[in-house]
Amino acid sequence: MVRETPQSADHGLASRFAPLRTVSAVVVLSCIALIAAAPVPDGVQVLLCIVTIATYFLMSWLRPSGGPFRTFVALLIVFTSTRYMIWRVTETMPSDSILSIVGGIFLLGAETYGYILLLLSTFLSVDVYKRPARPAPVSPAACPTVDILIPSYNEPDDLLEVTLTAALNVNYPAGRVKVYLLDDGGTLGKRNQSDPKKAAEAQARHDHLKEVCARLGAHYVTREKNNHAKAGNINAALQNTDGELILILDADHVPSADILTRTVGYFIEDPKLFLVQTPHFFLNPDPLERNLDTFRTMPSENEMFYSVIQRGLDGLNAAFFCGSAALLRRKYIVEIGGIQGETITEDAETALELHSRGYRSAYVDRPMVAGLSPETFSGFIVQRMRWTQGMVQIFLLKNPLLKSGLTLAQRIGYFNSCFYWFFPLARMAFILGPLLYLLFGIQVYIGDLSDFLMYGLPHIVGALMLSSILYGHTRWAFASELYEVIQSIHCSGAILQVLRNPRSPSFAVTPKGENLDENFVSPLARPFYILIGIVCLGQLAGIIRFFFDPVGAGVISVLLFWNTFHLLLLVSALGVLYERSQQRVFPRFETDRPITLHQPGTAVPGTTTDISITGLGVRVPLSGAKRFAAGDTFQTDARELGATSPAQLHLRVLSVVDEPGSQKLGLSFDIQTPDQWSAVVALMYARSENWKTFRDGRANADNMGAKIAGLIRSSLSHALIHIRSITREVRT
Repeated sequence: MVRETPQSADHGLASRFAPLRTVSAVVVLSCIALIAAAPVPDGVQVLLCIVTIATYFLMSWLRPSGGPFRTFVALLIVFTSTRYMIWRVTETMPSDSILSIVGGIFLLGAETYGYILLLLSTFLSVDVYKRPARPAPVSPAACPTVDILIPSYNEPDDLLEVTLTAALNVNYPAGRVKVYLLDDGGTLGKRNQSDPKKAAEAQARHDHLKEVCARLGAHYVTREKNNHAKAGNINAALQNTDGELILILDADHVPSADILTRTVGYFIEDPKLFLVQTPHFFLNPDPLERNLDTFRTMPSENEMFYSVIQRGLDGLNAAFFCGSAALLRRKYIVEIGGIQGETITEDAETALELHSRGYRSAYVDRPMVAGLSPETFSGFIVQRMRWTQGMVQIFLLKNPLLKSGLTLAQRIGYFNSCFYWFFPLARMAFILGPLLYLLFGIQVYIGDLSDFLMYGLPHIVGALMLSSILYGHTRWAFASELYEVIQSIHCSGAILQVLRNPRSPSFAVTPKGENLDENFVSPLARPFYILIGIVCLGQLAGIIRFFFDPVGAGVISVLLFWNTFHLLLLVSALGVLYERSQQRVFPRFETDRPITLHQPGTAVPGTTTDISITGLGVRVPLSGAKRFAAGDTFQTDARELGATSPAQLHLRVLSVVDEPGSQKLGLSFDIQTPDQWSAVVALMYARSENWKTFRDGRANADNMGAKIAGLIRSSLSHALIHIRSITREVRT
């Protein structure tokens, strides 16, 4: 269900009901737990199992959109899961040896983690808030001044130039906005370091970026030393800037023209507002999307967070800062001493501190930046390890459950955001737990197949159904499992490092804009081979035990079921770990609009097929004997492609593909003037409606079974390619 308040309503209305909602949730959960704990005969439990599963599928078929139906199904799922957990704790725990007890607790701990997340997901997402629009005032004098800060460390120069140009072109009254490049790759310390080669590189970067900023009209800022990474970079810039509001953009996050007009109004309306966060939208696929060919059909991994969870948090005044694509009020940032830096997730830490002081946040669910996902699996893991360690640090060093000043709803929201990132440990426990019995005979679970069907099956089906109800448009079930598995092996060690020493992690910059010249197996694949080998041994041992141990066949069958599922996930992960080549630094975005290409004395009508910052694809009909070839040149008016400026664009044919009745032309932009460059950037990035349309187009839950089956087929086929590649390497 989505609640939408009227345009005239106080946008803090939803958070005012948060205490009542929280108390109601506690009361309802307590009642559910009391009912779920009631003992019943097996026959009644079987009937309950059949009725609940039938209800799940009936509701899935009816697809009710109303709030009461959605809430009823969610509470029914909570009931069956609570009953399962009570049964697990009271009747399935082993006690025959120390190893069995430890193994049983190990597995139960992972299941308890999942149960807690189920409760938190229901509380946060069963009834999400849709914030009404608040456009900026028309009067320039009423618009607060804005500083756009773009922290940079080692990103390519051409990528920075795109982001700077788009930031300079945002719609806002003249003289009320300034753009700053915060260069941490050309600091005084780097320019004077002992290594002469690196010092020269830093000096060259410093000089070049200063020239770029001067040419474009942006301000270049650097500092003496690279202290405290991104947080320190921003805090140093705060001392040299004076805008009332601060828009923070990662170096690869190119803003749309309307990002300020759709966010500034909230600050004018609410003087205690410290943050307006917007979604992070990515133009290129992450490693899973690229290697499994899912980018255009499957919602991005972050859609569940930005399209559902952040909106749920917003209704509790708990939406938090995500590091970029966010507008902040300067005076409140200064009040707490700047962007916080005790952890390596400075964004969430900063929001936590300001929420604890009674200030408010807002979340606007419209993508208004276009960023870049990490291109390689290695870069992806670097990013996720930083997020994992940072959120675990916040949990340990800034525990939101204990931090003074937060409401109960905010505590739950922040606890959920931190607690989620322990999933690598839980996932590894799920994989390794069954192997204790299958390989070594260490009993971790007491029960037979009939017990599991009576208690476990409603819980599993219900959890899948809840995920479909809450996140069906934003996260595919198997994809969610696969994303967790590919992160868990490497991120588990990162969590253990933080648990040993909460202050040990250091900030690691995520690689962006990488070129993949050829296909290759990720260098991080080796632990997956080892784990697959162990799981396969467990599968073989379990099958042998099943036939030679009829007394334990019930338990073995349950454990074999889970082991088989984990084997499927791990083998599918190999498909992600086979990196497919990617030549373009700047991604292309599919378009479909008419265009007229001009040559002297000739006008050629056509239709665009895609566009990037370097060129576009155009399909033109064949006309008589006229055919185009590489090297031909054209001109077109930028307004035909949707630009507001009348810049004349020069185009050169790089490639030609003959099609029935037409030719597909690959055209490159021949940029000759600043106006042409500005127009090209605007064509690619100015319209947030493009990103919204693309995102919404992937949020389709129809035929989900077929889509998930297709994903599994794709992952297994790419895993086979991975295995063949490794086999060839071994032979040579």
